[in-house]
Amino acid sequence: MRWKRGLLLLAAPVFLILGAIGYGFVNQPVIADVVVGESPASDPVAGPKEVDEVKVPAHVALPEEVRGIYWTAATPRVSRADDLLAYMAETGLNAVVIDVKMDNGEVAWPPEEMMPRIAELGFYRIARVAVMRDSAFALAHPSAALYSAGGGLWRDKTGAAWLDPAAPEVVENAIAIGREAYARGFDEVQFDYIRFASDGALSSIRYPVYDFTETKSEVMAKFFETAGGAMRADGIPVSFDLFGMTFETSDDFGIGQRLVDAFPNADFVSPMVYPSHYASGFQGYANPALYPYEVVTHSLTFGLGILSSNFGLPDTEITPKFRPWIQDFDIGAVYTAERIEAQIKAARDAGASGWMLWNARNVYEPAKYVEQVGQE
Repeated sequence: MRWKRGLLLLAAPVFLILGAIGYGFVNQPVIADVVVGESPASDPVAGPKEVDEVKVPAHVALPEEVRGIYWTAATPRVSRADDLLAYMAETGLNAVVIDVKMDNGEVAWPPEEMMPRIAELGFYRIARVAVMRDSAFALAHPSAALYSAGGGLWRDKTGAAWLDPAAPEVVENAIAIGREAYARGFDEVQFDYIRFASDGALSSIRYPVYDFTETKSEVMAKFFETAGGAMRADGIPVSFDLFGMTFETSDDFGIGQRLVDAFPNADFVSPMVYPSHYASGFQGYANPALYPYEVVTHSLTFGLGILSSNFGLPDTEITPKFRPWIQDFDIGAVYTAERIEAQIKAARDAGASGWMLWNARNVYEPAKYVEQVGQE
């Protein structure tokens, strides 16, 4: 049985320059028929709401190698979850990343029965929390939202509103949701969209709090320190999703996101090293999507160099904190099992402690995920 629905490959390769834009359409989960719960931290001033009186399953131990896949917020509510759980058990996948705060800002907790079910199968559960791209919070708290020079909320090219990373309510809300996710049984909290806005009429942005007395990277460094510090102080494993290009340079690309600021405040950093997202000409490749092993290897190796030179740590204290997002979608090339396995091999060869497959529709190409004894 094929688990990945074939997609028509575009006639010409598509390349997304990460320093200038967001994830693009491959990062927009397909959300349908989701019963969205009220955000537990929709009002940081009032404080987080109480977690429902439910039996919280014991936390699952961190696997030695995380082999994960992404689920939308809708997936735990439909039969697709049954298919994916069976697929995970069959193929050796051992972790699932589930949207709990979606890219539109709404909070959607998995059904109560799903969390213990996943735990009983021994799968590690990671809560994905989108932070600054948040139309719901922006509408409820316009004093923390970006607004336009012409009036009203500023919106990116997709129509999404964004939050001011310097507004204290933003990090408070993220922390509150992270704490509740852990209380509900998630084993780790993963923060995404942790950056200043991009991909829109940037010159028209007006900030309610950010006053340009600090650089954007300084503002984001405070976010990483505050959010990561709060999670770790509570004993909650925390990870940050980063653009793949943050592993290639110390430039913040005008969005404030730098590897050197995220790394010391996280248990894991997850660069999105999707080969199709590197520009034509990257490392001399006309179409980087055709070179999955080389692209992933280069980024993880270069990121190691950046951290080594900044922190003076041995490799063995750096690379185990790498857990990249890798490509399982057809952009730039058809992503066959061979290309998926090439990315996995690159992550292992670079010393990463795991990897996660991204497919916005949660349809995955069958591949060999478990390293075989004697495998080169």
